[in-house]
Parts: sequence; structure tokens; C-alpha cells
Amino acid sequence: MTDIIEMTKQQLVEGGYSVRVTDDRDGPVLLFENDSVLGFAVCFPDAENLLEQWQLTSQRILKSEQFALRRAERKAWNAYFVFLTRSPGDYGENIMLGGIEEDLVGTRKIARAGINDAEDVCAALLPLLTIRNEPRLDAVDMRAEIRLRTTELPRELVDGFLSGASESSLMQLLEKGQ
Repeated sequence: MTDIIEMTKQQLVEGGYSVRVTDDRDGPVLLFENDSVLGFAVCFPDAENLLEQWQLTSQRILKSEQFALRRAERKAWNAYFVFLTRSPGDYGENIMLGGIEEDLVGTRKIARAGINDAEDVCAALLPLLTIRNEPRLDAVDMRAEIRLRTTELPRELVDGFLSGASESSLMQLLEKGQ
């Protein structure tokens, strides 16, 4: 379980979060925070245990961290709980994990089973991580693009527009084309 917490910690640090690990009676809890989000990550032995214990665990952690939540002010409205387990869980358990994520009472929640490596952790944490791949856009010849998209307009009008003709000249070309 601590290896999942370590992988989660690494992903969140790479995502720009401040993190620290504290102990709960059932194991380590990862506390994370950035400029707009704060949260807690907990690992369970299996999906069944996660489903049985997530509410009590979250209530206990919220109670122990209540003063930090008060200091967080607006950020407290954007608080997350991340519940993870290595075991994959069966079909029914995975459906119920989705139900945990839909429960928005108190905090937002991420609940995932089958976490085995850093890639799985990254996939689970996507709602918390920034987009990592910037789109690559090729240079665009705007004049050619405008000509390509305005084939139904009179050519003189498009030429006038592209040459920076005055509004009144363009209006005359429009009227002439009708």
C-alpha cells in the first residue's frame, strides 16, 4: 500500500502540488495542495475494504484536519479524497466505486481499483493533473485558409478583404455581387 502512496505522491509533486504524508490509524494518508485544490489520498488493501471503510475513513481524516480545512478558506470548497487499491475489484465493486465518485457530499472523490503502477496512478489522478501534452499546431497560411473557406463569395470581395480595403469598399463589392 505504501508503494501506491509513493507513486501518488510522485505524480502529484510532478503536477505542482505540495505534499506530505501523515499517519492514520489504518495507514499512511497523503495530504496534497496547490493554489486551488487540496486533498487526501488513502490506499486500501482491496476493493471490498475500500467500499466498506471509505466513509468512516474520510470522516476521521476530515475531523483530524479540520483546522487546516478552515485555514484553506475557499480551497476547502475544492477538496478531494482519492481512494485507491491494488486489487482490481469485480464488476459490481467497480460499479460501486463509480457511485463513490458521484457522491459529492463534503468533498469530491476519486475511487479506483486495480492500481498497479505509475501509469494507473496517473490515469486515476487525471482530474487533478494539468494537461501534460501541449497541442502541436503547424503554421497556417491564413490568406490561403481564408480563400479556401470563402469559395462561395465573389473573388473580388475576398481579395478586397485580404488587401485591407475599407469597409465602404467591401460593402460596394457586396452590393455589386448581388
